[in-house]
This record gives sequence, C-alpha cells and structure tokens, in this order.
Amino acid sequence: MTEEHIEDSGIVTAVNGNQVKVEIVRGGGCKSCTMRGFCFSKNTPSEFDLTSNLPLQVGDKVQLNISAGGRIMASLLLFGMPLVFLFGGFLIAAVWLVELGSIAVAFAAMAASFLLLSSLDKKLGKKLNISIERKL
Repeated sequence: MTEEHIEDSGIVTAVNGNQVKVEIVRGGGCKSCTMRGFCFSKNTPSEFDLTSNLPLQVGDKVQLNISAGGRIMASLLLFGMPLVFLFGGFLIAAVWLVELGSIAVAFAAMAASFLLLSSLDKKLGKKLNISIERKL
C-alpha cells in the first residue's frame, strides 16, 4: 500500500546548487479556514530548505508533495497535545487541590504544552517529508 501525498505549491526564493529554498503558497482552503493562524504566522511565510535536481531559478513556481503522515502527525500534535495537557493537568491537580486551583493548574499545563509545541516545531518541522515534484 503506497502512502498518499497531498500536493501543494510553492515559490522558489533562493537557489544554491541543488539546495532550494521554497516558500509555501497558501492554498484556497486557507482563506476560509478559521484555524489558518495556527499553520502560518500572520506575516511570516513558511519556508523550507529542499534538495532538487530540477533546473530552478528564483521566482519559479513548483509543485510540492507533502506526506499525508506528516500532516496528520502535525495536526495531532497541534490540536491534541494542548487538550491532553489541559484535561490531564486538571485530573492530576484535582487529587490535591480544590476545583478553582485545579482549573488554574489545567490552564498552566495547557500553556506549557504551547511552549513544548514551539520547541518540537523547531526540531520536527525540518523532518517533514516534503519534496519538489515538478516545476509549474
């Protein structure tokens, strides 16, 4: 069984031999998605350093393949981890604290999950399986 790939496009922003820096172009679905702020910072483009043997130049539009598994893992981490920390923090704190204290601990745990996600993003973001399929 082959792994499903979802295609996106990007614009080449730098070329150094076979090393290419590509800025992801937000798809049409991003405009209507209420969660678009989580995937892309408001004014910061999402750029990736990729390897390609295609004859590319700065400004070229390319078709990218991003593995479905990478997307699913990112979604689970982004949306699941804060919820697990929120409920887990509450349940653990409820053993020793009253309800208001448990709620405070739960929100502190959720805030800690965002810090952990930021750290994981820097480490795991470079390991996404992204490849340049072709020049558009």
